[in-house]
Amino acid sequence: MEISKPVLDKRTLIIALVISTLILAGLYGLFPYNFGYGLEPVSVFRNLWSLWFAKNMDDWGHCPFVPLIVVFLIWWDHKKLVTVPIENNTLIGLLGIAAAGLFFWLGYKIDITALGFLSIQVTLAALIIWFFGLKFMRAVFFPWAFLIFAWPMPFISTNILRMLMTKISTHLLNFIGMDCIQNGTAILSAPHFEVGIQAGQLFSLEVAAACSGLRSLFALMMMSALAGYLMLDKPWQRWLLFFSSVPLAVAGNVFRIVLLAFGAQLFGSPFAIGTEEHPSSFHLLAGFAVYLVALVGMFVIGWLLNGGWRPVMEYCGFKAAKKSN
Repeated sequence: MEISKPVLDKRTLIIALVISTLILAGLYGLFPYNFGYGLEPVSVFRNLWSLWFAKNMDDWGHCPFVPLIVVFLIWWDHKKLVTVPIENNTLIGLLGIAAAGLFFWLGYKIDITALGFLSIQVTLAALIIWFFGLKFMRAVFFPWAFLIFAWPMPFISTNILRMLMTKISTHLLNFIGMDCIQNGTAILSAPHFEVGIQAGQLFSLEVAAACSGLRSLFALMMMSALAGYLMLDKPWQRWLLFFSSVPLAVAGNVFRIVLLAFGAQLFGSPFAIGTEEHPSSFHLLAGFAVYLVALVGMFVIGWLLNGGWRPVMEYCGFKAAKKSN
C-alpha cells in the first residue's frame, strides 16, 4: 500500500496552508514562549527579532538576510519545482509536527530559545512533506536547510576560537620576525630587558570576543554554502567548498590580527586599535581583510573545483609531459 498519494485538490490545499500559517503565526508570534535574553517572556518570533537586531549581537548580523536568500533560491529553482509532482504525505507530516511540538514544549519548559528555532525548522519540513510530499521536500531541501543560518546561537562560546586565533597569530608573528609572547588571549611584544624594554611596551593586542572569528565563521559558512549551490554541480564539490570556509575564516582573522599588530608597532595602539568603545578607523578597515582573504580563497577553490585546475596543470607542463610519454 502506498503511503504517499494525492489527497488534496488545489483549493483544499490552499485553505489548509492558510489555516496552518495562521495557527503557526499565533503559536510562534503571539504565545509568550520564554525569557530568552530579556526580562519577560516573549514569543519565539519576538526573541528572534531581538537577537537579529540587538546591538551586542553583531556576530549574527547575517541572519536577517537568510529568509530573503531562501526566497531567491526558490525563485532560482522555480522552473524545476513546478515539474515536481505533488504527493501529500499525511503520516510523515503529522509525525514531523509532533516532533516540532516536542521541541517547542521542551524549549518552553526549560527556557531555551534555540529549541523554539529548531521547532520552526522542523515544522516547515513537516508542512512541506504533509502538503507537497517527499519528492517536493527533496527538491527544496537546500533552501530549507539554508534557513538554519537564520537562527542566532549566542550561547556558543568564543573562548576556544579566541585562544586559537591568539596562538596561531603569535606563532606567525614570531615566524616573520616580530618577537611577541602570548598572555591568555593577549599578544604582547616580547621583552628586551637588556635595553629596558618591558613586555607589551612596543605593542599590546587583546584578541577580544569580537575578534574571535565567530562572526566571520558563520557568515562565511553561509556564503560558501550559497556559492557552492549556485556555482558547482557535484555534491562532493559543494561540501568541499563549504568545509573550506572554516580554515579560510581562521586565515582571514589571523591576517587581521597580524595587520593590527604591525599597525600598533609602527604607529601606536591609539592609531591601530583605538579603544573598545571607539575602535580606530584602521581597526575597522582591518576587519574587511577577514572577508577579503576568505572570499578570494573561496572563489579560487570554487574556480578550481569548477574545472579551473585544468589550465593550471597545463601551464605547469603536465599536459606536455603526458604527450611526450
